[in-house]
This record gives sequence, structure tokens and C-alpha cells, in this order.
Amino acid sequence: MTVPSIQSAFGDRTAVSRAEWLLVLCVGLGLSLGVWRGLVTGGGLVGGDTYPYFMPQKQLMAEEYRRGHLPLWHDRTGLGYPLLAESQAGVLYPSNQFLYRVLDINTAYSASLVLHYWLAFVFAWRFARAQRLSLWPAMLAALVYVYGWFPARVSLEWSIIGGVWLPLTLWLTDSLLKAPSRRLFVALVACLSIHLLAGHFTLAFINQLTLILYATLWVAMQPRVRKGETSAGHHESQQGTGSADASSLRKSLFRRAIPVPAAISVSLLLAAVQLLPTLDLKQTSQREGAHQAFNPAYGHMPPLYITQLLASWTYWHTPEILLDRRMLRDPMAIDADTNPVEAHLYWGLLPLGLVVVSMLPHIRHRLPTREFRTWVVLSLLGIIYATGWLLPVTRHLPGFTFFMGPARYTIVAALGGGIVSGLVLEHLVRRRRGFGRAVITLLVAAITLPDLLASSKYVADAVVVETAPISRLSESWLRNFFTSRNSETLRLLAPGPNVGNLYGVSCVPTYLGLGPSFYFSEQFELRAVPESPNDVFPSPEQSVRLRNLGVTHLLLEDEISVPSSEIEIVESGPDALLNSLWGRGMKPVWLYRFVEPPSRVTAQPATSLMKWDVVASGPRRVEFDVALSEDATVVLRDLMFSGWQVSVDGEGQTAEDAVFRSVSVPSGKHHVVWEYRPAGFQTGLWLSLITAAALAALALVRSGGKSD
Repeated sequence: MTVPSIQSAFGDRTAVSRAEWLLVLCVGLGLSLGVWRGLVTGGGLVGGDTYPYFMPQKQLMAEEYRRGHLPLWHDRTGLGYPLLAESQAGVLYPSNQFLYRVLDINTAYSASLVLHYWLAFVFAWRFARAQRLSLWPAMLAALVYVYGWFPARVSLEWSIIGGVWLPLTLWLTDSLLKAPSRRLFVALVACLSIHLLAGHFTLAFINQLTLILYATLWVAMQPRVRKGETSAGHHESQQGTGSADASSLRKSLFRRAIPVPAAISVSLLLAAVQLLPTLDLKQTSQREGAHQAFNPAYGHMPPLYITQLLASWTYWHTPEILLDRRMLRDPMAIDADTNPVEAHLYWGLLPLGLVVVSMLPHIRHRLPTREFRTWVVLSLLGIIYATGWLLPVTRHLPGFTFFMGPARYTIVAALGGGIVSGLVLEHLVRRRRGFGRAVITLLVAAITLPDLLASSKYVADAVVVETAPISRLSESWLRNFFTSRNSETLRLLAPGPNVGNLYGVSCVPTYLGLGPSFYFSEQFELRAVPESPNDVFPSPEQSVRLRNLGVTHLLLEDEISVPSSEIEIVESGPDALLNSLWGRGMKPVWLYRFVEPPSRVTAQPATSLMKWDVVASGPRRVEFDVALSEDATVVLRDLMFSGWQVSVDGEGQTAEDAVFRSVSVPSGKHHVVWEYRPAGFQTGLWLSLITAAALAALALVRSGGKSD
């Protein structure tokens, strides 16, 4: 069948009416509210990265917003780290800027998740319409994409955020290729940069690669113009004119594709306010060089695990198989660890059947050639890269080795599976009236949605609980203990990395995806529990490390059998937050302290420090007074990092090159101020503002007296 006949069969299904927009907005919202009704009714997520990673970030971010500050530094995780640069908090992401200013933390977190599921469905549907699907088959495509790939990754906030921007930017790219305009270009740049502001760059990087490949395939798969025939199908009288037209068409299509990589490049400049600080952090992080704490191959999808498309919750995702981790013993699997969350890919059995049907010759030849082939190619590329086989090659290319989780490339296959299944459904119901299309699609969707959710349920490492643990924070005796004291002088060793931050106190050890390399060094290896019940805890070696880091208190889930003589018990009892978070019922937790706690401010020589007092303390600024009997190096036991500047009695000083913030101070009484002013943020801000102004001018400028 020729291309014109295929186009005639499918027709122009890319135009969308206001009624269709309204219907899909309502359906998408209903699905999001229904699937996540536990969050909508006041519950919360527990498990995975939700509390060890995201909640401590969101708490400090919300507090700083309400003080009118931009949260550039997190002073509670470990010795501190650059919050904006670490990026996953999404400090500058627009919805975060709004939600965490007006709502409590748990409500804002839940609202963000529900909002992004809603928008991901709507934009996936709109892009599916651009792929020649009508109203109802496009909804099936969106359902497969959104509820097949993301619920298993619900503990990873960044996944569903990326789920919004991939189909949206693909839609804009498709529109730009078909009808280039300045405003479409600006819109694509803006959306790509907002995705970068969300912070987790893995899916943003995959998004950018997908756009380039999509544009390339769009050009390569354009219908060819035969000799003697123009692109409109008219024959020319002069020999060779058709060949010239074909060459002209190829050049025209190539020129249309150029704005796509250009938009990606400009989006990097527009998001420079986020990217430059992150680049600064990367250069001193565990991801620089071959650090053993970072393995780009972690999170791959073993090749045989692709059979989860057929045997998901019926085999691979059954509890015994999950615990057995049989996937790692698959033939041809690379030598790296992974987990079912990272490697999850499932379309549902009915959509999988539709994809299989698309391989039948008499069906395949009746599908829109370019759209079908494009998504088969992109899906296969995503699955192949997910195996990790290509890492020996891509590790030499910029960007690829910055990220873990090759299986995250299956997001492209998730979208591709939805679109291909939608194309086949479109063909099968093409002769049905609108009502018949709706009934058939709704029947398929009604079977597919619980199928998708059942598969995700066994894989997901987070669940929705009726009462969010963070809502119990006001009932926590630990929180009341720390807030009733000078928390800026305290530091806690706790068994849950970063969780102690929720009490408003600095906490070790840390849990960071991109963090200062010191936190991944041997110096920072800390045990939060005794290695054996009969061991003295903390051991003499551990005590030295804890004191050196300024740790004053130790929190344990069980009473220490053989406590060190250096510590004493403070209090014990069930804690509302921790017991709710860890599912401990009414079991007590135990809080100890060093009998002679280390001081947050010290001096070298130690005998020179007579007195010190905190004047003011916050994430970005610390002020204290010191009294010295002789010239000394005054040390604040917080992390020294690029951007921290120090002044003594109002005069700028040069900080010493050390792990802790250190500065030379003469004898006598002095006022010391440490302030965080990262150059990367300031430079990036100017780059972003200049780029934004240029884009605004480009969008508003008139060409030939008319706006395009």
C-alpha cells in the first residue's frame, strides 16, 4: 500500500478540539485522583527515597522559602552540602516554588505527585494525537505510558516529573518539524529548561537524546519523491526535475530539523542558574573520576528480564522471585547490581498483544509508516541501552557516564509501546463510529489499568499509608528535645541517614546522590549501630571520628549493651515520627550523648579558645563571637566548600584549605561571619536572565510586519 492510501485510511487525526481537551483533562485528573486517592485524602508515601532523601530537602526548602530566602545550602545533612547544586530538591522548579510556600510539606509533596501524573497523561495523549491517533486510542497510549512505567518508581519523585516533559517536548518538536516558527522554538527551549530546573538530570538527558533521534528519524523517514514527481504528487514535463525536487526537499527537511539541537543547546543556557552550580559540585563529588561509590552500570535491565512484558506480576514480580534476585543471574547480564524498580518495564497484556499484532504483515502495512517505524526503532534503542551492553562505548561520550540507571532509558520504550498499541487499536476500530471506538477503548483500558497497577505494586519500594509520618512530627519527643536546645551546636548520629534532619538538627551519616567526595571517603565511614551486641559502642576509633565531626548525640533503635564510658543515656521512649516511619509500633528509641561533647567551634592550638557564642545561624550564614588567648586558626566544624566566604570583624579574610571551615584569627575578641555566595549560581543567574531576555525578544519580534 502506498503512503497516500495509508494517509487516507488514517486521515488527519492531529487536530484537537476544545471539547476533546476538556474531556482528556477531566479523564486525566480523575485517573490521577483515583489511583492516588490515599494521598488525596491526607495520607503519605513511605519507603524508598521518600524520607531518607526527599523529605529532609523539602523541609529545609519550605522553611527557607517562608523566610524569603533561596535555599542554596543544606546545613543539616552531614556537615552540609550545596542544596541547589545537588539539584534533586528542585529549588527553582516552578511548581515547587508555589506548592512549598503555601502548603505543608506532606500536602505539597502529594499535590506535586498528583499534578504531574495528571499532566503526564494529558501531554502523552496530546503527543499521541500528533502521531495520528484519534481521541480514544490516544488515551490508551497515554494510559500505558503513565501508569505502566511510573507507579513502580513512585519513591523517585523525579521520575514522574520527567514523565511530564518527555511527551510535551516531543509534541513541540513534532510541531516545530511540521511548521517551524519562532514561538514554537521558544516554547521548546522553555520546556526543556524547566525540566532541567526539576533537578534530576537523567531523564532530562534521555529526553534530549530522544528529541534528536526523533527529529533525525522524522527527516529520514519522510516519503520519497519519485523522479518526475513533486512532493505534491504532480508530474513534471522536464526530465530530471523530480530529482532536483527530491534534493530540495531533503535540504528543506534538514533545515527544519536544525532547530531541535539548537533548542537543546539554548535550554542549557536558560537553565544555567541550575546547571553551573551542579557542574561545580560534580567536579568535587564522588562522580568525578572512577570513584568506587559511583557505578554508571548500576540499575541496568538484564536482557532476559525483558520477558517481564509478558510475565510481570505472574512470574518476575512475585515475592519469591524478587527476593531471589534471579534477574541478576540471567545469561548475558553485565557485571553490575540492579533492582526491580530501576529495571521495571510493563505495557500490560492487552497492549502487548496489540504490539505483537503490529508485526503481522497485513497489519503493519496498514499503519502510518513513519510513526510506526519511528517508535519501533526508538523503543528498541531504549531497551538495548537499558541492558548496559553499550556502556563500554558510551562511557567515552559526554554525559552518559554522569548518570546511573541505564534501565531508565526504558521510559522511551514505555511511550513507544503505548503509541504502537494505540496505532494498532486505531486500525482495528477505524470503521467504528465514535461511540463504538469509545466503548472498545474503555474496555481495553478497564482491563489494562489494574493489570499495570498490579505489576507495579509488587515492584515499588514505597507505599501509601493513611497517616503520613511527617504529620506526627509535632508529637515527637526527639523533636521537642532538640528544638528546646541550641540545635545549631548539636549534631546527631542516627541509624536512618538524613532522617534526623527532620528534627531540625545536623545529622550523620549522609545519603546523597551527588555529594561532596568527603562524604564517600574512609574518613566519613560511620557505624550507626554496634557491629555486635557485645561490642563497646562507640568503639575508641569510632569515638575519635564522631568527635572530630562534631557529633554530640547518638540515636539508636535498641539500648546499647556495652556503652562506651564516653557516653551516657539522655532519654528513651517511643518516638511518634520514627515509629510511624519505620513501623516499630510502640518500641522505644534510645538517645545518648557524649559526657564531654565536642564543640562546634574549635581552635588550633586548642588552648587558645577561651569562649565562643553563636550570634546567628542559618543555612547560608553563620555568625559567632570568639575570644582567643593567642593567635589561632578558628575552625567551624561544618563543610568547607567553594562559595563559602569568611570575614573577621567585618573584613574579608582568606579561608584555609581544609575539610572544615577554617580561618586565621588574631588574639582577642572577634566577630566571625561565614556566608555562602557560590560564584556558579551568580554567573548562572546572569546567563539565564540574558538568555530569557533574548528568547522573549525572539518570540515577540515581527518578521515582515507580521508575527509568525
